[in-house]
Amino acid sequence: MTTVGTLANLSLAQATVTSLASIMIVSLGFLPRPSRAALLWSLAFLLAMASTWTSVVGVAIGDESVRRVGLGLILGAPALIWSGFRARRGARALPWVGAVQGVCCAAVFVAAPDSAAYGLWFRLAFLGAAAFAGVTIWELRRSADSHERLMLPLLVVSAGFVMLALASIVSAIAAPATVGDLQLPRLLNGLAMLIYLVCATVSLLYFTSVSPGYALTATAWPQFAVTASDRLVRARRAGEPGWVALSIQVDDPVHLRSAAGDNNWSHIISAFERVVTEAFPAESDIGRRASGHLVVLVARPDPVVREAVRTVLRRFTEMDATSWIAVQLSASVGWVPAEAADFDFDTLVENADAAASMARRLGGDRWERVRL
Repeated sequence: MTTVGTLANLSLAQATVTSLASIMIVSLGFLPRPSRAALLWSLAFLLAMASTWTSVVGVAIGDESVRRVGLGLILGAPALIWSGFRARRGARALPWVGAVQGVCCAAVFVAAPDSAAYGLWFRLAFLGAAAFAGVTIWELRRSADSHERLMLPLLVVSAGFVMLALASIVSAIAAPATVGDLQLPRLLNGLAMLIYLVCATVSLLYFTSVSPGYALTATAWPQFAVTASDRLVRARRAGEPGWVALSIQVDDPVHLRSAAGDNNWSHIISAFERVVTEAFPAESDIGRRASGHLVVLVARPDPVVREAVRTVLRRFTEMDATSWIAVQLSASVGWVPAEAADFDFDTLVENADAAASMARRLGGDRWERVRL
């Protein structure tokens, strides 16, 4: 089979995969659980579907300009995926970046006067798309679900996307005379985009399934750390008593997750976070350190805190989880006054985590308090 025939078949495979992926993202992700993030991810796949079919039409009718338009438009999809993750954590999504990138790439590709110029712009545009795959990795690492297994496909393929784009630039610099020869880069980049779309579909279907409740009931850890650290600094300066940190952790999370499966685990964690947020006063700061691990910073008298902790343990233990898992749920709590750590956020959280671990070793479904 000739290289041209291989590329044509690859384009058809891309179009088929993006069509199926778009149907899944919209029907299984956006429609059951609509959100701004899910909408942006759906738009990314619809853009990829439209652009790949445009390329297939260009190849079929022998119009190189049409093929290049499709190739350029698809390079805006990674930016839309990145925008979706920004929307998911409450930041400005900037979805126009993906649209501008796709349109500009298409225009530059069509306007390239010769193969050498087209080859250079192709490599640079692919690097630009890879840059958004790179910042998507940053968003994934900042996510509260950073330890979730279904995040790994998108994380790994985004890293591969970046490395392939860098290799393409390095090869052009090392052999500038071959910059217009795109047979191998087009084949590799086409395969990379195909793999990227498959892996992104797997991960994004997970993120859309947990975003409405699980992702929003507590604050992401980086934002919580900044807010809590600032509160503690101001409390120390003002000499305010009564601040405490509580590390609240689901008991035996590895066993629970293995027994329940990822989908039921997300339901358990969503319910756990809802119990915690409803038990504490509205002005409490609640951060998600990991799946099934919340840290609460609150300034209340001991009886109020004690009652809130008891409420959390009781409600979580008494929860009817039989539809998710045939195992009794329980949690452990570490309770540390801010004065015990001299109002230092990192030390306070470390001590609270250690106290929660002690409570778990003592049987769980209890709290362990560090005294002044």
